[in-house]
Amino acid sequence: MGISRSERLAAEAARLIAAGVSGNVFPAAAAAISYRDASGKLQMATASGGVVVPGGKPAEDDTPFDLASLTKPIFAAATLRLVARGTTTLEAKPDQLVPDARGTPGGAATLEQLLTHRSGLAAWGGLYLDVPHDPGTTAARRWIFGEACRRTDDGPPGRSVYSDLGYIVAGEAVSRASGRDLDELIAAEILAPLALNDHHLCYAAALPADRLGELQRKAAATERDDWRGRLLRGEVHDENCYALGGVSGHAGMFGTARGVATFARAYLDASLARGPFLPKILTDRALALRPGGTHRLGWDVKSGPESAAGKRASMKTFGHLGFTGTSVWCDPERDLVVVLLTNRVCPSRANEKIKGFRPAFYDGVFALFDAG
Repeated sequence: MGISRSERLAAEAARLIAAGVSGNVFPAAAAAISYRDASGKLQMATASGGVVVPGGKPAEDDTPFDLASLTKPIFAAATLRLVARGTTTLEAKPDQLVPDARGTPGGAATLEQLLTHRSGLAAWGGLYLDVPHDPGTTAARRWIFGEACRRTDDGPPGRSVYSDLGYIVAGEAVSRASGRDLDELIAAEILAPLALNDHHLCYAAALPADRLGELQRKAAATERDDWRGRLLRGEVHDENCYALGGVSGHAGMFGTARGVATFARAYLDASLARGPFLPKILTDRALALRPGGTHRLGWDVKSGPESAAGKRASMKTFGHLGFTGTSVWCDPERDLVVVLLTNRVCPSRANEKIKGFRPAFYDGVFALFDAG
């Protein structure tokens, strides 16, 4: 009996990951590939390699990674599910939901503008360095939210400016609209309908103590952080998110490759008018071309041959990257989802070899997939 397609894909992903580890691109990685076989049945191939901490245990297929900005499409999808039920609208504005947003540029933006990076807010700001309160306190969250609402981009209006601040603002507004904390919102709108649990996707900072301890023992480490004075493991890498208490619309989630792939598969299926996860009318709106840049609602798209998705992905491919070395790409033409989670920031974010490795990884997987 011959080797199955899933086995071939898993072997190729493992080979590429091993090359990344030996080339010091990252200490650890895990991958998941979701596709349909000839009968239309969903299949998933997984692979992993490296060690979760220097000198530590090997990474496994179910190793949790700090997802960084892969939090954004997950949060955006939860927002769309609220929109589908009429709980909120994409035209809603934070200043209608959060009193602290009133009279600010961020407060006057719509959720659609915030989630498509067209709110006029700045890309980023070291708010964690300026907050006059202890990280994670209600006062710190309120101060950071207010600052995020006020800090604008200096460029011309209408252009796409990838903005963590916009997602900080949107996260608080959507939480207020739903009447739930963001971790509860993700559990209800993403985990439950996809038959996942907090071993697959979670906000680490919102876990009970026993589960957090388990995650910290198993997760891939990220950076040796001078600001916090320790190697981060099972603790959000993004400093602004940490100062917010570890739960935000822009970062804070941890997940396994299989968990991310299951989410991305549900979204891709919805965009292809399959499954109950989201109405196609909303995924069409989310993925629609907008002037001023490539960013869509919750996602980015392949921008050309030099894209992080590689040369082989179709031009309809959509996905997202995370600063810690995480990525997911969904190709509607192939009906294919490919997830690569790494901890390339361990021990330092100065390592940027992922920029060359990532498109080569996706090209390798796409090439083998196309070979049948």
